[in-house]
Amino acid sequence: MTLLPIVVRELRVAARSRMFYLGRFLTALGAVGLGSYLMVVFNAADFARGMGVAGGRIVFTALAWAGLFYCVGLARNTVDCVSEEKREGTLGLLFLTDLKGCDVALGKLCSNSVKSFYGLLAAVPVVCCAWMMGGVGAGELWMTVQALLNVFFFSQAAGLFVSTFSRDARRATGGVAALLALFFIGIPALVDFLQYKQLPAIAAWVEMFSPACAFTQAVAIGTRHSSYWQSLLLTHLVGWLFLALASLALPRCWQDKPAKTETRWKARMRQWTYGAPAVREALRQRLIGINPFLWLISRNRLGQISVWALLGLIGCGWVGIWFLSDSHLPDSMPFFVMIILLNHGVLKFWIASEASWHLSEQRRSGALEYLLSCTPLSETDIIKGQWLALRRRFLAPLIAVLALDVVLIFVSTSPAAQNSHEAEGNFISCVICGMIMLVADALAIGWVAMWRAMVEKRPRTAGGETVLRILVLPWLLMGLIGAMGIMDSGAIAVVFWFIFGIVIDVAFATMAKDQLLTQFRVRAAARAEETLGILGQLGRWLGRRL
Repeated sequence: MTLLPIVVRELRVAARSRMFYLGRFLTALGAVGLGSYLMVVFNAADFARGMGVAGGRIVFTALAWAGLFYCVGLARNTVDCVSEEKREGTLGLLFLTDLKGCDVALGKLCSNSVKSFYGLLAAVPVVCCAWMMGGVGAGELWMTVQALLNVFFFSQAAGLFVSTFSRDARRATGGVAALLALFFIGIPALVDFLQYKQLPAIAAWVEMFSPACAFTQAVAIGTRHSSYWQSLLLTHLVGWLFLALASLALPRCWQDKPAKTETRWKARMRQWTYGAPAVREALRQRLIGINPFLWLISRNRLGQISVWALLGLIGCGWVGIWFLSDSHLPDSMPFFVMIILLNHGVLKFWIASEASWHLSEQRRSGALEYLLSCTPLSETDIIKGQWLALRRRFLAPLIAVLALDVVLIFVSTSPAAQNSHEAEGNFISCVICGMIMLVADALAIGWVAMWRAMVEKRPRTAGGETVLRILVLPWLLMGLIGAMGIMDSGAIAVVFWFIFGIVIDVAFATMAKDQLLTQFRVRAAARAEETLGILGQLGRWLGRRL
């Protein structure tokens, strides 16, 4: 009998896949591009100032932190691997054989992460080049690589664990994000609070459960590696604990649960989410009068509240950090920049997810095909309904964030802030550019995300492809320009970012809008490999006879 048969099969399939080698090449190419840019910029500047080996330390630190965000973000590989099989009804077929839960869990982990794992290994030689520049020891290098590999394993195991207990892709994504935020943000925040309360022993013990602990100890200059190996071992064991729990739950989680009488708290939660019958009927009459598709995707009142709740939670967190750190107004400008970046980033990522999700799910279930075949709705009505839903959910929070930006401008330029005129001018120009880009990116993200939802096979990839085109691409172009030595100041960098961002927004939004309006009806049909829902089957049957 073959040991771990699914793992062996997936490794053989990956070895014959062209995309396996292409993905590894592209990851290594991206690392080479980023490393070359950092080496040219920082090493040249340091040698010109007689600093010598400091350039290697700067490049090493930048590449290591980029690798950390890359490893955490790769949790998307496994976030929907089990829940997707549940929705399609194929997970139970695996257990008709002699396979066990551990076989399926490890097979899913291997099949969804092996490409990214080898891509990460292909980027390690680039980090070694920073070591050859000087300023970094061999021990620090390999400790950092081990910590990154451990973070990669932890994020993949966390994604598989949450996906095992989820059926909906969005809930799985939100659960993984919450779980990773708990370990990478919540635990460090708790550690800072315990240290503030003068409890260093408890803080040191709690800190070891964060995967970022071993990484920061390996990267930071002058830190003691007293708990590096303990933290590495504990977080590695937590990753295996996630896999073990997923293995135990997999043979049972695919089965349909027997119908149960709805408990009182569930009924209340449902009533609070969708409203009382009279409220639902009033909302239905009002939204259907505006646009039927708007009512279809806007029945859940929790969606509107969740945006305000998250922004309010972030605001409370910033207020808490401000008071716990004993910050003062003259030192507030970097703090304000962090607030603006986080608020803008949260809105942009959320709009990308929301704009792509509903269309993708309706297309996959066949509801779009049914609406176009059996109702008077046209593709223009559906697109308009999607835009109305986005406006209903995000317009007020977007205005609130822009208003907060204006308030921060006035606070940072007040006499109490004691900032120089040059610093105030740079801050105001950066914030104004950010406000314009927030609006421009939101519009472009809406069009591009809707189009990607119509062409991508998986719902979770549509939002990522949108973010890559609208938000990541300008920074890549800035890196290429910066390698030429053109951006010698922060003001010039902001100008290039603004120009690149506006041009990319206009270009991609125009193309996506044109393709969406001309090919919507063709793309609305579910593909042959996708399972149609009852509405899709009914729409296709009626479409053949009308």
